[in-house]
Amino acid sequence: MFDQTAKMFTGYRTKLKKIKKRTYEERFDLFFSENRACFADMTQYIKGREDREVAATEVANIFAENVFSEYGNGGKLSGSDRTDLSLFMIYYIFPSILMLEDVNSTLLCDSIRDEWRRRTDNPAFDYTTYEDLHGSFQEKLFGLF
Repeated sequence: MFDQTAKMFTGYRTKLKKIKKRTYEERFDLFFSENRACFADMTQYIKGREDREVAATEVANIFAENVFSEYGNGGKLSGSDRTDLSLFMIYYIFPSILMLEDVNSTLLCDSIRDEWRRRTDNPAFDYTTYEDLHGSFQEKLFGLF
């Protein structure tokens, strides 16, 4: 489970380029199908523990550590990496966890969000669902958008 977390981010910048409603649907569906088992393992890890909050914090810490080790320099991300990785988290990671509709999905998202906020020093960083994000894209009307 934990060794796959950094692999989820492979090609993350490409997945964020020219993102429109249709391309987001296609890219998200592929991402979710490729990584669903890993996200399910994360929620199962929490479910199997007596103190779910501690378990969620452990998962979040390992998750962030893997990403920062892979993409950071000495545990720090450059400004552009921090921005792009944060966007990728919002567009792909959090909606995937929430799409599982597991009882521990929100707890896991809260823990990952809090760990990401701490590591990036961004108290405004937050997450949303796939439905809310997908609904925020505007449809083309007579080719105008």
